[in-house]
Amino acid sequence: MIFASDLDSTLIYSSRHCNLINEENLFPVDFYNNNMCSFITKSLQHKLEHINEIMLFIPVTTRSPEQYTRMKYFYDIIKPKYAVVANGGIILKNGIELKSWTDITSNKLKKIVSVRNMIGLCSFFLESDFIKSYKTCEDLFIYSIVDEDKLANNITNGKVSLDYFEVLRSFCEGYNYSVSKQGKKVYIVPNCINKYDPINYIMQLENINIFFAAGDSLLDYPIIKHSNYGLVPSHGELLSNLREKTLHNNVYITKESGIFAGEEILNIVHQKFHEINDISRNEVCSYIE
Repeated sequence: MIFASDLDSTLIYSSRHCNLINEENLFPVDFYNNNMCSFITKSLQHKLEHINEIMLFIPVTTRSPEQYTRMKYFYDIIKPKYAVVANGGIILKNGIELKSWTDITSNKLKKIVSVRNMIGLCSFFLESDFIKSYKTCEDLFIYSIVDEDKLANNITNGKVSLDYFEVLRSFCEGYNYSVSKQGKKVYIVPNCINKYDPINYIMQLENINIFFAAGDSLLDYPIIKHSNYGLVPSHGELLSNLREKTLHNNVYITKESGIFAGEEILNIVHQKFHEINDISRNEVCSYIE
C-alpha cells in the first residue's frame, strides 16, 4: 500500500503555526538560512517513521527538488524510495531524478501553452502592484508571492474585485492551467502537471493498487480524488472548496486543525492500513478453508 502525502500544511508546519506548542514537543524538519522554519510534532515523527516501515510512503510536494532535499529529515532519515516534487513534474527515486518520468513530463508540456508564454498572458496579474515577486519552478509552473496588505487596500479602494482570483482562475482554465491560492502564495500550474499522474506511474512500477492520500490545497485534489482513501485537514484551500468538488465517500476530514491535523491523519492511515490487512488476511484464510 502507498501513502502519498502533501507536506507543507498537511504534515509539516511553518514556525508561525507552532506558537502555541511547547518547543520540547516540536521536531525541526526544514532549515533555511540557518533558521528552523518548518516543524512536525515529535509524536508525528514516531508515527511517520513507523508508517514508512510498513507502507510505501511518498512525499508529494510543490517544492522544487532543491527545496525538498534541504529537508534533511525526509531526504536523509526517512529516505523514501520515491518523492514527487515540483507538483508532480519530477519524481525522485532514491534521491535521483527518474528520467523516464521527466521525459513523460516534457512530452506533456510540448502540447500546451508554455509556462514562459503563460507568464506573458498573466502579466495583468503578475505585474500588479500587490505581487511582490514571481518565479517558475523548474519551468514547470509559476508561483508568486502576494503582498496581502496591498491586495486588501486594492480591494477596499475598488481597484480589485472580491472575486479577482475566481476571474484569474477562469482565465487560466481557458489555457488548461489551474490556479491555487495558499495564503500569500499563488500558483499557476498546467493541468498536465499534477500530483496524481506520478503516483499512478509509481503504482504501475511497483505493482501496487491501493493508495491513501492526504493534502490541504486544490493542488492536492487530484490525489484525493483518485485515492482509495483520502484525508483532508480541517483547514486550508481544499476544505473551503470541497462543495465545488466531486469526492468519493472514502474522504475523511480531520477533526483537528493545524499541526495536530497531521497527527490525526497518520493515526487514520495506520488504522486503515491494519483494517485492510486484516480483511485481506481473512479472505485468504476463507479461500484456503
